[in-house]
Amino acid sequence: MLVRQGFQYALRLKPQREAVLRRWVGCRRFVFNEALAHQRAEVTLGRKRPGYAALCARLPELKRLHPWLCEPPAQALQQALKDLCKAWDAKYTSHFGAPRFKKKGECDTLRLPQDCQYDAAAGLVHLPKLGAVRLRHSRTAQGVLKNLTLRQERGCWVASLQTEREVEVLASVASAVVGLDFGVATTIMPSNETLAPIELPARIGRYERRMKRLQQAVSRKKRGSANRKKAVARLNVCHGRIAAMRRDFLHQCTTDLVRSHSLIAIEDLAVKSMTASAAGTAKSPGRNVKAKAGLNRTILRNGWSMARSMLEYKAAWSGVMLVAVPPAYTSQACSACGHTAAENRKAQAVFECVTCGHSENADRNAAKNILAKAQLMLGSADELLSGGRPASTPGHCGELTPVEAPLVRRKRPRSAAQGGLVEPPLAGTNSGLSLLGNLHP
Repeated sequence: MLVRQGFQYALRLKPQREAVLRRWVGCRRFVFNEALAHQRAEVTLGRKRPGYAALCARLPELKRLHPWLCEPPAQALQQALKDLCKAWDAKYTSHFGAPRFKKKGECDTLRLPQDCQYDAAAGLVHLPKLGAVRLRHSRTAQGVLKNLTLRQERGCWVASLQTEREVEVLASVASAVVGLDFGVATTIMPSNETLAPIELPARIGRYERRMKRLQQAVSRKKRGSANRKKAVARLNVCHGRIAAMRRDFLHQCTTDLVRSHSLIAIEDLAVKSMTASAAGTAKSPGRNVKAKAGLNRTILRNGWSMARSMLEYKAAWSGVMLVAVPPAYTSQACSACGHTAAENRKAQAVFECVTCGHSENADRNAAKNILAKAQLMLGSADELLSGGRPASTPGHCGELTPVEAPLVRRKRPRSAAQGGLVEPPLAGTNSGLSLLGNLHP
C-alpha cells in the first residue's frame, strides 16, 4: 500500500536565518494578496477570473516592479498562487467562503515541493537559497521526500516533511478484540475488563488552569498595546503545550490499542453536530446554553475525532479491522441480557438493568455493546475475520474473508419511475447496518 506520511521537526535557526524566513513568508503573503486583488478587479470589470497559469505568467512582471520578490525561491511564490486557486475551488465544492486577504502573523507558511534534501544521518534539511538547516531530530523520517512546508508556530519555526513509501500490510498477529466508548467523564473506556480506563494526563488540567489565568491577563490589557501582544503570545504558548500533550497522549494510546488487538469497534459519532452551539438566534434563543457549552468544551477536550482519525490510519497500516457502529442505544442496552430501556441508566456512572439486575460501570457496559454490534455486523460473533478496511477511509488493509453463504442472484428491481414499488429498508436490517454499508468499497 502506497502511503504518504508527515514528519514534523522544530528548526534550530539563528536570528539572521529567522529574519530571512520571515522575509520569504512576507513575499509569499504579498503575492497571494496581489493575485487576489487582481482576480477581484477582473471579475468587477466583467471578465473571467484568472486561473493559475495566468497568475503565474504575471510573476516576472511583479519581480521587475518589486525586486525584493526575487529573494525567496520561485516555487514558493507559485505555491501561493496554487493555494489561492484551491481556495476558490473549495468555495464551490465545499462549505468554505471566498478567499480573503492574508494578514501578518496568520498562516505564515511556505511550501517547497522541489530541490529539498533530507539528511537523516546528520539531522539536516537542505533548502534552496538557504542551505543546510539543523532539525530537532527526534526520529527518522521514512520514505522519499515529496515536499517540505515551513511555518512559524508560536514563535518557533517548524518543518513538515511529507514522505511517500510503500507499506506492506500484513494480517494482525494479535487475536484480542475490544470495543471503545468515547465518553465525557472517561476519555476512552475499553470493553475488556482487564484494561484500565484511558484518561487524559493530569498535567493537562494544570495547564488548563494556567490558561485560564492567562486569558484573564489578556482581557485586562488594552487592545492594540504591546503588553496585550505579549500576553497573547504567552497564552498561545500555553495552548500549544496543551495541544501537544493531548496529541502525544492519544498517539501512544492508539498505537498500543492497534498493536494488541485485531478488531477495534468504535461508535460512528457526529462530533461536529454534537458540539454545535445551543445559543439559537435572536428570535428563537436556545435553552441551557451554558451547560451545553460546558459539554461541548469537554467533548472537544477529550479529542474524540483525533483519536478516531489516528485509529483509522494506524489500523489500515497494521492490518487491523476497525468498525464504526451506529451509536443508538449503546448506553441504554444491557450487555448481559440485551434489554434496552432508559430506566437502565439512572445515574451517569452506574448502569443497572431493570430486567436481569446486571450492574457495572455505564461506560464499560456501553463499550461491550459497541463490540457486540461490531461482531454482529461482521456476520459472526465467534469467528474473527482478519484484514479488512477502516471505518471511514478507503485504504486497503488485507484481505477480507467473506462469510460463506449461498450466492443468490436477484432480479434488478424496477425504479419508481418505471412503476416499481420502492420500500425504504427497515432500521437494523442488513441493508442499513451491514459491514459493506459501513465500510467504503
